[in-house]
Amino acid sequence: MSGSWSAEADGVWTEETWSRPRGNLLLGSGSSGTAEIVRSFEFMRIAPDADGRLVFWGAPGGKPAIAFPGERFGAREIVFLNRDHDYPQRIAYRRDGETLVATTSLADGSKAQSWRYARIK
Repeated sequence: MSGSWSAEADGVWTEETWSRPRGNLLLGSGSSGTAEIVRSFEFMRIAPDADGRLVFWGAPGGKPAIAFPGERFGAREIVFLNRDHDYPQRIAYRRDGETLVATTSLADGSKAQSWRYARIK
């Protein structure tokens, strides 16, 4: 996941940038918009919680971070799940060759939204 990623569809661009993992911490930021206008942004981190379980923390629009504990880990995919959150409840990242696919959905996979990112750095 490390690096800068970009997707564009129907005039809307979305970008995510992820640090290299260091000290059990991966830091990320994301933004999306149209033309030169940023419509939304998010600060993210993936780190172990107090019990050592890997957690995705998302803070959209500068709001307090919401925890999504790790649910499934594989060589090319990682899935986080928080059934108590309204939307999304499930956040998944999957590598497909040189493409990073991010998908948000409800816990059962319904109402899915996906972004196919190309590496820009």
